[in-house]
Amino acid sequence: MNVQFTIASKIERIIQQTWPALSERTVGIDVAYPPDERFGHYSTNVALKLASIVHRKPSEIAEEITRRFGRSPLFKKIEIVQPGFINFFLRDTWLTKQVAEIVRLKKKYGVGTFGTGKRVQVEFISANPTGPLHIGNGRGGFAGDTLATMLQLAGYRVQREYYVNDTGNQIGILAESVLRQYWRNKGITIEYPEYCYQGAYIKELAKKLFLPNYKLTNTQKLEEIRERIKGRILTQMLRDIKKLVEKRLGIRYDKWFSEKSLYTSGTVDTLLRELKARGLLYKQEGAIWLRTKQFGDDKDRVLIKANEEPVYFLSDIAYHWNKFAKRKFDLVIDILGADHHGYIGRLQAVMRMFEFPGKLDIIIAQLVRLIRNGEEVKMSKRSGTFVTLDELIDEVGVDAARFFFLMHDFGTHMDFDLDLAKKQSQDNPVYYVQYAHARICSILRKAKTLKRASSDTRAIVEPSEVTLLSTLVRWPEYVLDIAQTYQVHKLPYYAIDVATKFHDFYTRCRVINGTLVNERRLAIIQATQTVLQNVLKAMGVNAPERM
Repeated sequence: MNVQFTIASKIERIIQQTWPALSERTVGIDVAYPPDERFGHYSTNVALKLASIVHRKPSEIAEEITRRFGRSPLFKKIEIVQPGFINFFLRDTWLTKQVAEIVRLKKKYGVGTFGTGKRVQVEFISANPTGPLHIGNGRGGFAGDTLATMLQLAGYRVQREYYVNDTGNQIGILAESVLRQYWRNKGITIEYPEYCYQGAYIKELAKKLFLPNYKLTNTQKLEEIRERIKGRILTQMLRDIKKLVEKRLGIRYDKWFSEKSLYTSGTVDTLLRELKARGLLYKQEGAIWLRTKQFGDDKDRVLIKANEEPVYFLSDIAYHWNKFAKRKFDLVIDILGADHHGYIGRLQAVMRMFEFPGKLDIIIAQLVRLIRNGEEVKMSKRSGTFVTLDELIDEVGVDAARFFFLMHDFGTHMDFDLDLAKKQSQDNPVYYVQYAHARICSILRKAKTLKRASSDTRAIVEPSEVTLLSTLVRWPEYVLDIAQTYQVHKLPYYAIDVATKFHDFYTRCRVINGTLVNERRLAIIQATQTVLQNVLKAMGVNAPERM
């Protein structure tokens, strides 16, 4: 059961019955977790919000809502705290019943139906295949993968997609960079212009290149060879990216979508014809422009330059048109890097243009700094000194990388502490959570060899039992909340909270007494294991049985 949703739904019905005039008005009902259980397991400030609307004192509104709640099998007490907060305390008997339910459902515990019947696409990473993935790609990659999982748990049909930028001048420059390095390796003196890509990966690609019949004679020959080999270079880069993403990061994409296919399939031409027929294109100074300003953009946008070269935005429009008009997704979530902030307004204008408003959500993942010994590890893709995602995984492991990246909200800049991520101690949050799971597994292994004490079916009485169970039953609430808000950073903190309350419970409540096992408390431990496993799996982090 989702208690948070139950409270909010009940309050919404009470508001509609008590103040019918508000039925056409949306009143945000926030049901939060108080930081101190003295103020309940759940709390809402809805009375404070309603006070200025219905022109009554918050305390009077709170009393009316509390009265209409009546007696509930969920709550042993509902109290009002000035100036108008309503606090809810769960019944011990109800919490006790949830233990068996969690253990019975196992990995299905928390799975919901909110998104049933709706198709969602989550597009993330989608880095240019002109260089190795960097740590910024890791932030968007792990968050996108986790968000897709949470949407699936909420009942959505989800497709993970990687958009491959396999056309445009950057692919030619990549091929030329490798080609020039190849000839340098052969002892041929040749210029290496600043526009070429830098870095050790270019040298590695050049070592793999084999051109037995290609001899450099002049600039024209270089451009001819560049065009011949760029497909091979691109294939190698994509092979390396897929190997990292699938084998090391543990991300399984449902589709790798080619930008080039938008042109070869005729999608771009079809789109341009439709835009022209609707009078949304015009020509100015030799370039073709799209009337995005009339749909909320800050200005109109160029689609095709005067030299007849299409701009990147044209591909973007065709790609999103394909998502909605052709593939019929109900919702699309794009996770983009910090340098794409300017794309939000123009893409949303296109959504309104095609009458798909509200169906595209764009998330901007802010920048990441690597910190070692208290100092920033500088990175620059152009200079070749940046730390690749592959190198980061080598240093801290994929579990720590996932957990640490997920701990920060998309909209905040983050510092990745390399020293902390490598610590094998409880100072390291991922180690702390994994250790809790390993400790549970150890207790369960030992319990199998011992006798069970007589069954104790009484309601829980120890405060630490109540605290732990009231935290475990929040898992379905986190699933729904994150599926709606996309705030995946809440997951690692929830895992830490569960681990902390488990350690406190195990310290205060004896589960194994000599050769006897308290079955009721053992069931609580099994329920804790289930929830921890489900949370860690949602994050893509391993739940070790031994540490």
